[in-house]
Amino acid sequence: MSIKIKKCPATDSKEDLLTAIAMHINDVQKGCAFMANKIIEAGINHDYTKIPTIDEFMEEFKSGIELKTGKWYPAHINNERHHFYSLDKCPDDVNLIDVIEALVDCAMAARARIGQMTKISIRPELLAKAFKNTVEMLDNEIIIEEVRNK
Repeated sequence: MSIKIKKCPATDSKEDLLTAIAMHINDVQKGCAFMANKIIEAGINHDYTKIPTIDEFMEEFKSGIELKTGKWYPAHINNERHHFYSLDKCPDDVNLIDVIEALVDCAMAARARIGQMTKISIRPELLAKAFKNTVEMLDNEIIIEEVRNK
């Protein structure tokens, strides 16, 4: 989904400046909608590997082995973008959508399982990488349209 914005016109009057401000606000709304849709998409696709592998998950869960040492868990976290912090697994294009999904995942799991939040942290270099990649992702979606003169 591309984000179409208009090139900012020259502003040499109050009316032109107000028009440019309105255009900018609209452009930011489009960018925020793009990011919100990406977050919603991440939520829809969250833990997409669990359902097709439920039999393996259940088998390991019932066996009493610690899930992290079995076969199911590593396969799950290696295929889910939001598990970038586990086993030093981080996609090259990790982004802030992944970070938000991970944060929400941890919060929901902690509150549902133990009734309170647990400590959630992220390495600063990983957050910086996610920020950089998100800037690139957003920039790649922007299409600037020329404004026709009146």
